Amino acid sequence: MKKLYLTILIFLLGSYMITAQDLLTGTVTDAENGDPIPGVSIKVVNTTNGATTDLDGNYSIRVGSDAQLQFSFIGYKTQTIPVNGRSQINIQLQVDVETLSEVVVVGYGTVRKSDLTGSVASVKSEELVKVPAANPVQALQGKVSGLQVSNTSGDPGSEPVVRLRGIGTLNDNNPLYVVDGVILNGGINFLNPNDIESVEVLKDASATAIYGSRGSNGVILITTKQGEKGTVRVNFSAEQSWESIANKIGVMNGREFATYVNEFAPGTYNNLDVLPNVDYQDLIFEDLAPINNYNASVSSASEKSDYYFSLGYFNQDGILPKSDFERITAKLNNNYKVGKSFKMGLNLSLASTTKSNAPGVITTALRAFPIDEPFTTDSLGNEVFAEVRGSANPLAAIEYQNSKTTRQEAVSNLYAEFSFLDGFSFKTSFQFNGSLSKTKSFTPEFFVAPLQQNETSDISQSYSDFYQLIFENILSYNKEFNGIHRINAVAGYTTQQTRSEFLNGSAQNLLREEEEFWYINAGDGDPLLQNVSNNASETAIVSILARVNYSLMDKYLFTATYRRDGSSKFGANNRYGVFPSFALGWNLSEESFFPQTNFVENIKLRASWGIVGNEKIPANNQYSTIGTGQGAVFGENETLNPGASFASAGNPNLQWEEQVQYDFGINGEFLNNRLVIELDYYNKTTNDILVNLTPLGYTGIGAFQQIRYNVANVENKGFEFNTSWKDQIGNVNYSLNVLGSFIKNEVLDLGEGFGADSVIIGGDLGNGQRVARTVVGFPVGFFYGYEVQGVFQNSEQLNQFPSLSAQGIGDFIYRDVNNDGVLNAEDRTVIGNSIPDLTFGFGGSVGWKGISLSADFQGQTGVDVYNGKQALRFSILNYEDKFLDRWTGEGTSDTDPRATQGGVNFSPSDYFVEDASYLRLRTLTLGYNFPQNLISKIKASQVRIYVRGTNLITWTKYTGYSPDIGTGNPLDGVIDLGRYPVTKTYSVGLNVNF
Repeated sequence: MKKLYLTILIFLLGSYMITAQDLLTGTVTDAENGDPIPGVSIKVVNTTNGATTDLDGNYSIRVGSDAQLQFSFIGYKTQTIPVNGRSQINIQLQVDVETLSEVVVVGYGTVRKSDLTGSVASVKSEELVKVPAANPVQALQGKVSGLQVSNTSGDPGSEPVVRLRGIGTLNDNNPLYVVDGVILNGGINFLNPNDIESVEVLKDASATAIYGSRGSNGVILITTKQGEKGTVRVNFSAEQSWESIANKIGVMNGREFATYVNEFAPGTYNNLDVLPNVDYQDLIFEDLAPINNYNASVSSASEKSDYYFSLGYFNQDGILPKSDFERITAKLNNNYKVGKSFKMGLNLSLASTTKSNAPGVITTALRAFPIDEPFTTDSLGNEVFAEVRGSANPLAAIEYQNSKTTRQEAVSNLYAEFSFLDGFSFKTSFQFNGSLSKTKSFTPEFFVAPLQQNETSDISQSYSDFYQLIFENILSYNKEFNGIHRINAVAGYTTQQTRSEFLNGSAQNLLREEEEFWYINAGDGDPLLQNVSNNASETAIVSILARVNYSLMDKYLFTATYRRDGSSKFGANNRYGVFPSFALGWNLSEESFFPQTNFVENIKLRASWGIVGNEKIPANNQYSTIGTGQGAVFGENETLNPGASFASAGNPNLQWEEQVQYDFGINGEFLNNRLVIELDYYNKTTNDILVNLTPLGYTGIGAFQQIRYNVANVENKGFEFNTSWKDQIGNVNYSLNVLGSFIKNEVLDLGEGFGADSVIIGGDLGNGQRVARTVVGFPVGFFYGYEVQGVFQNSEQLNQFPSLSAQGIGDFIYRDVNNDGVLNAEDRTVIGNSIPDLTFGFGGSVGWKGISLSADFQGQTGVDVYNGKQALRFSILNYEDKFLDRWTGEGTSDTDPRATQGGVNFSPSDYFVEDASYLRLRTLTLGYNFPQNLISKIKASQVRIYVRGTNLITWTKYTGYSPDIGTGNPLDGVIDLGRYPVTKTYSVGLNVNF
């Protein structure tokens, strides 16, 4: 009987428990955009009871009133919610910052990282603010394998030179920048690095073919920050920096200079002990020049809308007077959701910049006689600028140059998106990129010396405007079938119009020289002293595009891309180009036969092929043009009559440059994802490169006229690697990373059949000497000149070796390359290469209880720079201290020639080619995050302070300011004629988040 009572009691208790479990329903959505999330795992804590959300993010589950539900999904933060007797719980999942890399931004959409078949590198926001620079691209130096970021100048606000996987064309090699979906025509100097969420670098054709005619140099996608759901978030950052010249160039002092000159011009200087010693570098460069960087943002989001708004201020004085750069930025991103199916939004970036154009006094300071003081006194006893021989007085040049450029720029993307059926969405967007720029330059009347004076004051002003309109219509389809098939596809139609106009005017002899009179109308009105020019350019592109990503069982991946572009830069016969790509991927670790161990977590193999293009040439190259300004004097009164004449010949048969690229890659994750390895081998060949060539004489085109043809082919092939390690030991977390890229560049064809030599000559030093060539079988823009074998020590050697007519004892021995016993121009040969064999970066960080220390290094090897500032001699100038080791008699030197004012020893030769390999400590940062129990008193979520050094140490053999030099024209190689130095910087900063 007791057993019967016990059984009944258990049955009643069980029935009560079952009836106590009520039905709970709800919806799970994305906290950022409000979209439903299918497949979310919902589990009752401490039970086996669970459920998953359907395609609309809905779920239902029976739970007790005191139960706890755990919501989890890949790429989102897991949340545990108490039921507390509720019958409905709607939840928003926040993206997990640690797994953001699971989703990668690609052209016109995103894709799961596990489904990615192309070669794409991602850099997050925290890496972009490590460098106190105006341009965000500078922070990518040493952060992406295959991406070379070089400095054309250390001038504040200057654009770096960016090369992705080598030099693929003889024209513009800059990558394409896309900011929040807006395809830009230029760089991203307008963008505040603090507004950037992530940067994706698209490398291979599978990733870039969606951009068709503009993808051959690679694509850099930039995604800016959006509002996140929760309370209103306020962020503030302030950074104060000070920069100094990283290293000076060694030049001769007064005694050394006078001794050197006396050797080729005896008796020029006497009393060497009383000569001044002036190093003009000490006088023109400022130490600890300030950099100010302040940023504030506010953001939030709800189920229906989100916003992100920021203001930024950046000011850099520069180490050279009158080279300062100031920028004010504003950023607004907002999105609205109307119902379940319609969204619209706006991404807007505004920037206003003011740039003082740096006086060109770097080489002036290096060449100035160190025995000439910069100041003297006039007859009235006033201190005035003194004549400085060698070139000019650098301080006077700074004083009398006044040039400033102001620029306003806007980039916006206004879109509307409609979701319909199951998995379809349609997005239409109107994009605008525009700028207004004004440059005003004034030089007063002055006299310092006969070779440094301005007889009349000069004023010039130039105005330019640019705008680009893009209209895009994109249809997307994203669907998963039974957990086996997954399709992500886009198709679209886009149009683009670009227009720019330039207006310039100048006048002389202003009535007054105060700044309020710096206008062209303030000139004396003489039409012979006034000049006006005006021109414009307009181009258009129309495109259709499509891409499909297909995943089978998360194992087998396929991507196909197609784009067809039509450009107004090409004639009717070749206006349209087709750019396809295909890629395959295999998630090998998902196979059942793959060993399930903690050592290997994931292995993916990738292969891709595709064609991309390049159309970065002037808009009118297809047309023959007429030039104005060809006036002539005739008639009874001999008046000047305006006229025009043939200016240049066009080629109506121009067509796209096409680049064919193969890529083979492997991604691996090991040891519980602590070790990540990515390897890529690529081969890309650019065909039909557009080159300016001199046509055959019988065409009637002048000897100095050139026509652009599709004739050259260039190949780049290389190997890239990227490895990282992250781990935590107790309270200490640390990370390490190493990346690099090997590359080989070779010209395959150069259009010999068009009557031009199979050589393109470049690298003009400014004195008639050109030191770079581009030839089939060699890299683009290699250095060309004599090989130095030693120095003639005596008359016997002078008779033994072939020599030039002007050579004598103490001069260089140049190698007789063809061994014909005669030394002439035929003996010049390859003497250097400015394309590095290897670019690399590595670094690490360690953190403990709020304290963090990080260091980043980067560098390059197997690369040369032509030190043209040493070779350029047109009179007696100061010399770099390299010439102190010169030949002064037999046996004194076999590497450096005798003292000369110029002449044969300054012919193009490998004496002036220097190894530009280097290793640089890019950044070193020590930071501290205050503990939460302290900052909660001011209602802050994070307070961080830090100190940082940038470009602290550079290990190199190069004798210039910096071996990190870029060039805009690949045909010139890399020549140093005296550039604004790259600086080392010390910073302190504060970040506060509420």
